[in-house]
Formats: sequence, structure tokens, C-alpha cells
Amino acid sequence: MVDSKATETSEKSESKKAQKKEAKKAEKAAKKAEHKAHTQNETLAPEEGDVSVGKYGKLQLQFAVQKKFTYVKDLDKSVSGQVVWVRARLHTVRARGKQCFIVLRQREYTVQVLVNVSETVSKSMVKFASNISKESIIDVEAKVAQVPSNIAACTQQDVELLASQIWIVSQSSPQLPLQIEDASRPEKAEDDGDSLNIRVNQDTRLDNRILDLRTPTNQAIYRLEAGVCRLFRDSLTKKGFVEIHTPKIISAASEGGANVFTVSYFKGKSRFRQQVCESARERVFFQIADVPGEITAMLFVLDRYFQDLLTWPKVPNSTNRWR
Repeated sequence: MVDSKATETSEKSESKKAQKKEAKKAEKAAKKAEHKAHTQNETLAPEEGDVSVGKYGKLQLQFAVQKKFTYVKDLDKSVSGQVVWVRARLHTVRARGKQCFIVLRQREYTVQVLVNVSETVSKSMVKFASNISKESIIDVEAKVAQVPSNIAACTQQDVELLASQIWIVSQSSPQLPLQIEDASRPEKAEDDGDSLNIRVNQDTRLDNRILDLRTPTNQAIYRLEAGVCRLFRDSLTKKGFVEIHTPKIISAASEGGANVFTVSYFKGKSRFRQQVCESARERVFFQIADVPGEITAMLFVLDRYFQDLLTWPKVPNSTNRWR
């Protein structure tokens, strides 16, 4: 009986401890959420006498936009002194006293934005800009100004933007699974001892491909591919070739619900994604696309054609290599 009572007392004690632990966790989470909401309200709420009211915040839905945006690549000394609107992603942000430095990224081009407390820019606006999460899409109205020394961290090195308005068009999550600057770092970068030199593993890159594709390296790969295809097209077009688009096969019917042809592939059913319209009068064709090998037989009736393609094997094999 003594052992039974001792066991029951011990179980009750452990149960009370677990309840207290859970209550503390819930209280801590509630305080954390309250603090976060309070911080956000302080960041977004304008102060009394804010001279920048109506010049920053979250952009509301608009069906008609009269703004004329300037591309980041076009920002240079030739537009110095002009006031422009720029829509781009926030690449990095750094606050320093009454100033905030933002780097905007548009494709592979970057430019520095300075948000400085002045007669037209308030402290609240600087604080708001410094709290915008990375990879958010923002609109910036700014004056283009030349800089005394080149900005090495940006592609547009001879100018910077002096912001007068900042609006969030689409805000990203505050906690991203990877940082673009980390994913952009070379694999064999030299360790200077002052920086962390964080590396992004391949599995993290593949799990978050939409972010990994924004790095300058991946952008360069796709632009090189596009350039090579463009050279092929230009060369063949000059020689009288005509580009065609042959059918593609997919595992299921297309989303449009249109009638499709069914073919057999490795004892399974595949469906044509689209059909090609051929003209018997044309003598030369070319295509730059991924098409199955069986489709090439359809083009043997032509005098000349060109395709840059990957073909699927006609028989099963145990390797992962495309033929």
C-alpha cells in the first residue's frame, strides 16, 4: 500500500509540474506575440507632427496606376538630378543613426537608396524603411544623385537614390529559409576571418528553388542559355529556316479540358499537350524545345528541319542518362 500511495503522489507531482511548464510556455508565447504586435504598431504608426505622412506605408490595391517606372539598369549619370519611380526587390537594408541604406535589386542590377532624416523625411519613415523585410517588392520615389566615390556593392556604382517616398507593394516573410547573399557566395570563397562565410547546402537550395533562382549566378546561366538560343534562331532564320512547335506529351490531360490525343509510353498513357500545324509548302523548319524522339519521325517528310532537343528512350533502361 505504501508503494502504491508513493507512486500516486509522484504521478500527481509530475502532472502538476507538466501543467505549470505548459502554462509558462503559453504565457511566454502570448507575451512574445503581444510584443511583436506592439513593435509592428510602433513601426507603422506615424508620430505626431510626422512630416512624411502619406509618403510611406503599405500600398493599397489600385486598379489604375499612373506611375512611370524607371529600370534600375537605366540609372546612371545621364539621369542625375531627375526624380524617378523605381519598383524592385529589397536586397539588403542597413540602418545607421538617422540614416538607412537600402540596396534595391531588379534582375541582375542593383542600386543603393539613401533614406535620410531631413525636412521632408521623418524619423518614422527612416524607422519604417529599416524594418522592411528582405525580398519585399517596394516602390521608391527618389532623386537620382551622383556619388563622390563608386559604390562597389552595386552594379550602378556612380549614382544613388535619395528617397522621398517608400511603399511596400508585396511584403515577404520576415524569416526566409535562405538569404540571397549567402546563396550567392562562391563555394570556394576565401575566409578572411571577419565574416561568417555561411554556405547554403544543395538540399536547401532545391527545397527553396524560387529563392535560389534569384542569385546572380543562376540569372547568368539562364541569360547565357537565352543568348545561345537567340543566336541559333538568328542564324537559322537568315538561312530561310522556319521555327516550328511540335507536340509535347504529358502524364495527364491539360487544365483547359480540351480534347487530347492519347499515346502509349512504357505501358502507360501519355497525352499530347499541343498540336503542330504543318504546311506542305514550307521546305525548312527548326525548333528549339524539349520534344520526344517519336515526334521527329513526323518531320521526315520535310526537306530540311532543325531541332535542339532532348529525346526520350524508346525502350526502358536501368540508367538515368537521357539519350
